[in-house]
Amino acid sequence: MDKILSRIMNSDDWPSIQMPENLELLNELAGNSFGLNTFEGMLAATLMYHQILEAMCMHILEDCYFYIQLSVYPAEIEFKLPKDKMFGYYISELKSPVSFLKKQEFIEKAELFNSYRVGAVHRMRRTNLDTLAVELQKVKGCFDEIFDLYNDIQDDFRVIFHSLKKILLLSTSQTKNTTSILDRKRAI
Repeated sequence: MDKILSRIMNSDDWPSIQMPENLELLNELAGNSFGLNTFEGMLAATLMYHQILEAMCMHILEDCYFYIQLSVYPAEIEFKLPKDKMFGYYISELKSPVSFLKKQEFIEKAELFNSYRVGAVHRMRRTNLDTLAVELQKVKGCFDEIFDLYNDIQDDFRVIFHSLKKILLLSTSQTKNTTSILDRKRAI
């Protein structure tokens, strides 16, 4: 069994979010920080949510790359996802690959979140912090919406990968049966 076929047959080898335990902890810390209802708490939460969203974007990109690979199978194609880019880069990359469930909505919400984050960080020293705190109150709701979209997107990719697994399994099984029949006919 080749590498691609082996990967699709084992769901543990499908794209997954990196270090989920750290992201869960960040999400918990961010929720606690946001709950303080102070500028510094909301800013800290925003920066933690930002890291979680960046990981979500990278995961969705890996899903897209895997889907493309499966779509061109048995041909091989490799994608390299840079791990050291900024959030805006990953959002931009999501605009390029294949379409997926709720793609546009996810991108729009991620861009909105990023505008809140960038606005707060770049206006801190020249804007009243109470004013920025009011704007940062929008961050948690935006993050929660993105989180729900991400879960829907991942559910859909899992269904797609399961379907492709069945198709490839049937396809390889039929190919083996055809080869076996041809071998038997040649032997006669």
